[in-house]
Amino acid sequence: MYIQKILISLLLAFFVSNVNAATKLAIGDVPPNYLGKDSEGVEIHLSENKGKIVIISFWASWCPPCLKELPILENIQNKLGEDQVKVVAVNYRDNNKQYRAITKQLEAFKLTLTRDKRGSLSRKFGVKNIPHLFIVGKSGKIIYQSIGYGDDSTAKIVDALNKELSAV
Repeated sequence: MYIQKILISLLLAFFVSNVNAATKLAIGDVPPNYLGKDSEGVEIHLSENKGKIVIISFWASWCPPCLKELPILENIQNKLGEDQVKVVAVNYRDNNKQYRAITKQLEAFKLTLTRDKRGSLSRKFGVKNIPHLFIVGKSGKIIYQSIGYGDDSTAKIVDALNKELSAV
């Protein structure tokens, strides 16, 4: 009986460590394909944007740094064009009232808004803090990742984009 308990404990520890390892994405990893549903209820998939750079930002209405980052990402997409860069902003766990209010404020934005109401998508990406930004290169692999937003964030994002855009 004691040996059975040890084996079960070892199996559980192995399973939990593998789950945690699988959800922590790093540079060079291929992120999950599913990015949520847009405001029209259409499923958004990374695979629909092959050959483009895709910026994925996990954000929330109650997060001031997130609200500073979103207009920057909108501007990047507008300047470079959606044929080169697609921004998908994944709302992180806002309740229905918060989400409706913020999407109304952002209705002029052209970036794609999706929602992660229960946090299942953020768990697949390994997101624990927001804003959490991923840049997926034309190859479909993560080329840049950042948590938080500060004074030097825009320059780092632009550097990663320029490097990817200049790659042959």
